[in-house]
Amino acid sequence: MKNTFLLALSLIVATGFSQTNLVPNPTFEKVEKKIKDKGEIKVATPWTSPTLAQADLYVPKTKNFFISIPENAYGEEKPMEGSGYAGIIGYSYKNKVPRSYLQVQLTEQLEEGKEYCVKYHVSLADLSKYSCDHLGVVITAKAMTANNSDILQFDSYIESRKLTIYETQFYWTPICGVYKAKGGEEYLTIGNFTEDSKLQIKKVKRPRGFTKPQTYDAYYYIDNVSVVLRDDVKSCDCDATPGMENAETVKKDFSSDKSVNTKTVKIINTDGTVKSSDPKENVSAVKNDAAPMSVDGMVIGFQPNLFSIELTTGKLDKVVTYMKENDKSKITVTGYIDVSEKTVEKLDGRRVGAVYKYLVSKGIAKERIGRELGGDFAIDPKQKTKNMRVEISLVSE
Repeated sequence: MKNTFLLALSLIVATGFSQTNLVPNPTFEKVEKKIKDKGEIKVATPWTSPTLAQADLYVPKTKNFFISIPENAYGEEKPMEGSGYAGIIGYSYKNKVPRSYLQVQLTEQLEEGKEYCVKYHVSLADLSKYSCDHLGVVITAKAMTANNSDILQFDSYIESRKLTIYETQFYWTPICGVYKAKGGEEYLTIGNFTEDSKLQIKKVKRPRGFTKPQTYDAYYYIDNVSVVLRDDVKSCDCDATPGMENAETVKKDFSSDKSVNTKTVKIINTDGTVKSSDPKENVSAVKNDAAPMSVDGMVIGFQPNLFSIELTTGKLDKVVTYMKENDKSKITVTGYIDVSEKTVEKLDGRRVGAVYKYLVSKGIAKERIGRELGGDFAIDPKQKTKNMRVEISLVSE
């Protein structure tokens, strides 16, 4: 009996210590004192910047608009996790503004021969005029220090296999890769380590709703950094594109449904059109390519614990087209989570915010988009991913 108890206890302890993140203060929310200006990343101990060009720290409830959350000098963004995030310059036109980097000492040294999943998230600032690729991570045994603001260069570092240009605004894009340790490494550095001549640079239009001039750089918000043993994660491939399945939604009856027929069941096709419950109607709809499109009942799906819309912009573009062709129509976007996602704070609101901001950036007036939170209202208890969604409904005039 005693041995059985010890075995059970060891399993509990092992489970408790699985997926241990070796990055201290990974969401930049723990600060030693109040910050007053830009470039004060050192206040988020133990984060530092290895060059003279200091990274920025963004915090809520500050009197300095330049470093506030969610609105600040570079635009508007909510933290992915926690209450804070950092900001670095990944590129600037003709190097007029030096690049900045983030560095942190891990909680323990990496073990020789073991593989680790290294991951962090970026969001291009709204007022950046440029975007770039080659954002990466370097893992070293010693801290990197430079008494200048030059570009840090290394022979090898972790970056996207697709060499993605990170032009996504309004939500957080993951960057990750697998690192096989040589043994003894304990410092992580984030930034752009590639010289300008080898970068892919893309100009970015200023999002609708912003009036301040753009900055001549590629400025990125950084949040949610992790280094975890590869055996403790299901996947460490941020370049994978999972298939999007058809989503089924049953309209329900509660106070936020202002314009929905509560007895209607609608199945949303992958192209965003509504499939009828009558098979005969579906046949005629397929034959009639000119049939008018409606967005009422459209479902935007999300991956677990995330609010990125990168994989569903095709559907949202159909909403934009509909709204522009029907300039008097209004919609409501309602965000939901699965009960398994409750540990992610305000995830339903973040999903609504991602959809809302995308539509506004495409020219849809804010007054035409209502926003509501649906919480963990499940439409399919067995298939959890179907509950991770934003539903779009037309508002009756």
